[in-house]
Amino acid sequence: MKFLQVLSQFEVTGAETFAAALSDLLIAQGHSVTIVSDSFRTPTRAEIIIHPVGKRDLRQRFANVRFLRSLIRDRGIDIVHAHSRAASWVSFFATRWSSVPLISSMHYRQHLHFSSKLFSVYGEKRVAVCRSIFTHLNRELKYPLAVLALVHNGIDLDRWQYRETPPSNGGRKVVSFVGRLTGFKRDSLMIIIREIFPAVYARYPGAVFHIVGAMDEQNPVRQLIADVNARLGAEVVIARGFTADVEAVYRRSDLIVGSGRVAMEALACGRPVVSIGESNAVGLIEERTADEALVTNFGDLDARRPIDVERSVTDILRVLNDPSSVSAAWGRSFVERNFDIRQVTEAMLRIFAEAAAQRRGVKELPMLSYHDIVPDGGGERRVEAAELDRHLAFLSRRGCTSMTFRDFSEVAASRKPMPKRPVMLALEWNERSVTLALPLLRKHGLKAMFLVQTSLLGAREQDVRALHDAGMEIVAASVTGRKFNLLTPAEIAEEVHGSLRRLRALSGADVNVFAYPHGHVTEAVKETVRAAGCRYGISLDEGRRNIWDDPLKVRRIQLFHRTTRFSLWKKSSGFYYRYNDVY
Repeated sequence: MKFLQVLSQFEVTGAETFAAALSDLLIAQGHSVTIVSDSFRTPTRAEIIIHPVGKRDLRQRFANVRFLRSLIRDRGIDIVHAHSRAASWVSFFATRWSSVPLISSMHYRQHLHFSSKLFSVYGEKRVAVCRSIFTHLNRELKYPLAVLALVHNGIDLDRWQYRETPPSNGGRKVVSFVGRLTGFKRDSLMIIIREIFPAVYARYPGAVFHIVGAMDEQNPVRQLIADVNARLGAEVVIARGFTADVEAVYRRSDLIVGSGRVAMEALACGRPVVSIGESNAVGLIEERTADEALVTNFGDLDARRPIDVERSVTDILRVLNDPSSVSAAWGRSFVERNFDIRQVTEAMLRIFAEAAAQRRGVKELPMLSYHDIVPDGGGERRVEAAELDRHLAFLSRRGCTSMTFRDFSEVAASRKPMPKRPVMLALEWNERSVTLALPLLRKHGLKAMFLVQTSLLGAREQDVRALHDAGMEIVAASVTGRKFNLLTPAEIAEEVHGSLRRLRALSGADVNVFAYPHGHVTEAVKETVRAAGCRYGISLDEGRRNIWDDPLKVRRIQLFHRTTRFSLWKKSSGFYYRYNDVY
């Protein structure tokens, strides 16, 4: 796939470093990436095109639209990913009369004015980088949940190597502020320099405070630093300026004061962090403050509220006086769980694929499910082989493409596009289903998934390998088929793991789909299935309308004896869930 990332910025921001890390991983996976931005300093393997995206006069904006439209056409771009309102504005009008979807990552809170509520320029999907932004977009801008997603900015953990050993600075403790020195971040920094650092120094004279970030001669931070040092009678606060080797700053610092990506990087390196951001102060990042850090992007993106100066001073002094009270290993683990660029890229690829499918008119991915196939004498959930033959012929004539979850995984990874009329076919395994259904599937050139309850296999174990070799997908449907609401957590785990172990051994494949017996599924059951290595879970009548919303709870549409042609059309149309008012 060919991706275009569009940014409007004039200095290094979290959006830029995220775009660079995302681009490099996409390129490593075989995709191509072009970045268009006013400036771009972060090293990346992507092609960089410098263009005045952020210039806001109307003439330039329309020139930008024409530029992007030509670029999208000439480069054969598949996906456009914007990272700011100005970038989204020009990208929106550059993609509207094409099949190319637009996805916008929302790195900041939006201004609440009439036009932002009336008309959105953010495309098919709006990706909030933290929960606070997600809630803001939904509750204040009234964006529906269907167009929203939550994916944290990520960092390349291979780039930020973990070292637990504290630095040696000749007996002095170095506290470093790292970040932009403009905008709201500068407002917070002024409070840090004027009030917090002097209070820390008064109680810990062995500390020195470094300010790391680009700063021109007119920046008021320079004068404030001079004033504070004069008041303290020593050069305690030192302006270090911009550096490309920010990792060296983390290594030589006993404590980092920062927010956003700076907090992620420093924690990944094993440095303690006191988070003071553009909107609020989270404080020392540890287990008790982890949730607030996640919700607000380390204090950068919540509703603004005053900084608690005394709490910030107390947190900094705690680290200086007792470094062992802060677990560097926990900090690294926290970043690995929530901000690993590999996990972030996987989530973004699913969002890209969903947006691309929507632009192609595919709103839903119906899964047609058969309980039992019989030679004749059908009734209720027993469908005759001749009926199945007619169903498959109908789907084939309509131009439907049958998909398994293996195929869907390729789509979700943006390695192939969603077909125009996709459909999934699911059959509950028994001896008759293989004997009767497999020849009919081959006849019509369609694939299906077979849901296998392993205790029923008996002497028919060879069926599993035969189905896999025929291009069908094997789905684990537990060992005994007992209802999970009647079992203990340990029994549920054995039903899940036991069936997967056996089917993986018999098929020689990585079986990673589980069908919940009788459709009974809870969040705890889903977590058990996820822990067993499954990426997808199949329920019965419960599930989200959109398969991307909850891949561990995918709804089935059941087909019965004497299903009419109209009913089959309706159920395979891709609009049946809406018709049935499934959320």
